[in-house]
Amino acid sequence: MHDGKLEVLILAGLMAAEHHNADRSFRLHHQLLTTVLESTGRFEVRVTEEVHGLSRELLDRYDAVVVVHEGREHYMRVPDGLGPTTDESLLELVRDKGRGIVWFHSSFVQEPEWGWPEEYAEMRGAALQPARSLRKIPAQESPLDTVDPRHAITEGLPDRWGVTNDDLLVPIELLPGARALVTVHDDLDVYPGEGWPPAHVPMDVPPGGVPDLPGIGTDQPVVWINEWGAGRSFTCTLGHDVDTFRRMPFLPLLVRGTEWAATGEVTLPLPDRTGANRFIPWPYY
Repeated sequence: MHDGKLEVLILAGLMAAEHHNADRSFRLHHQLLTTVLESTGRFEVRVTEEVHGLSRELLDRYDAVVVVHEGREHYMRVPDGLGPTTDESLLELVRDKGRGIVWFHSSFVQEPEWGWPEEYAEMRGAALQPARSLRKIPAQESPLDTVDPRHAITEGLPDRWGVTNDDLLVPIELLPGARALVTVHDDLDVYPGEGWPPAHVPMDVPPGGVPDLPGIGTDQPVVWINEWGAGRSFTCTLGHDVDTFRRMPFLPLLVRGTEWAATGEVTLPLPDRTGANRFIPWPYY
């Protein structure tokens, strides 16, 4: 903590073409995350695009690390990890030093064959995804449910809200001890009758087709928390584009989840847009 503010480091790294292409730079995510977090007055944020070789000494100053790194340009290649030095530093930071980690959007996707540390799954509280099994729910508009009983992170959020054109990745298997905060119903009716899965996504479909996909017809976690060792992990798979960052429930979810990961407590309120605050532009804090 510096000058009363929580120190946060964003590990940017390499992102897939969905987040870095001719029409959009992957740095948009860093800018949005930094703007939202710092607007609360609670955080001071730094960003690094070089995720390898981060020492214990370098990370020790931070209260929480936000992982955005996906490690690949497209889904047909095996992603690059964070590297053994950064892996060891992050594991020690959370497990032994009691700091926080935030797995943002697609950074949580890790298959056993990729060789990332298995401890990351234990830290997140979610099992590693079997190869060629993860899918995006093919809906343009997706209703989300805030899970009861409420956690301090979600206190005051609507029971049901939604996102537009976000990447809702399923199925997710939470490990014992992890706690879902927000879920989405994996509805069979939103899947097209043909032309799915898309050609750019390597995925295995059961012989029975879409109705036999694992997780179909169930409520799947898209935001969850887990305590691991002395520290805490907050995973938010939402956040594909600008629209999600402008959703009023998403803003407190993101900043409170990061605060909880860093400290184990939640002090940040919902954005107050009454009185003179109604003139405050996005992000409303």
